[in-house]
Amino acid sequence: MNQYRGFTLLEVLVAMSIFAVIGLSANKMLRTMIDTHEITTAKNRDMASMVRVFNMMERDFSQIVPRRVRDEYGESMAPLMVGTGQYFVELTRTGWNNPAQVKRSALQRVAYEIEDEKLIRHFWLVLDRAQDSEPISQELLDEVEGLRVNLLNEEGKGTDSWPDLDAENALPLAVEILLETKSMGEIRRVFTLAHAAKVIERNQGGDGNAADGVSPAAAPGRTAPNRTAPGRERRRRGGNNAGS
Repeated sequence: MNQYRGFTLLEVLVAMSIFAVIGLSANKMLRTMIDTHEITTAKNRDMASMVRVFNMMERDFSQIVPRRVRDEYGESMAPLMVGTGQYFVELTRTGWNNPAQVKRSALQRVAYEIEDEKLIRHFWLVLDRAQDSEPISQELLDEVEGLRVNLLNEEGKGTDSWPDLDAENALPLAVEILLETKSMGEIRRVFTLAHAAKVIERNQGGDGNAADGVSPAAAPGRTAPNRTAPGRERRRRGGNNAGS
């Protein structure tokens, strides 16, 4: 009679231990790969959102025009207001796209503020508002911890508010934006305004290079307040390209 000899208990335990170690190692490696993918995806999404926001800001700030507007009560408002109005930043810009060929101006009034840790962009369908004119609001970015703005006037001096009483022109030469979020930290961008070239050329032809070599960062910067959501109704538009 043939006798069949199986595995001993010790051999079975050793084999099970080896498979358990291999399984745990594979699971840990898989978990690490999944976590890395999730973190990378989140960072790429945050970076894409930040790039989209700064591209929109660049279109707004680089196309500022010296066109004053009137508010709901008929009061005149400067072409650019930083830290001096209802919103943290408010400006008049040109280049408003009109693919549908609607009968309206190519100029647009735009405002930025932080509300409940969200960067909000407002724009109006008209320049001079009536009492029933309400802004269309876009939520651009979440988890915003701070927004600072520095401006460079034609004398090469930095300031954190506008209109600047010491400036002869209605607009600055450049605008520096410092946007801080929880995920990306502080990001800095500098936008040169369209009329800056004419001002610099005039200064160079006159008394010298007063506007050269000076950064808006010379000013301490005005920080945007983080407002709580107001009670009035606002229309929200989720699209990122609307009104641009």
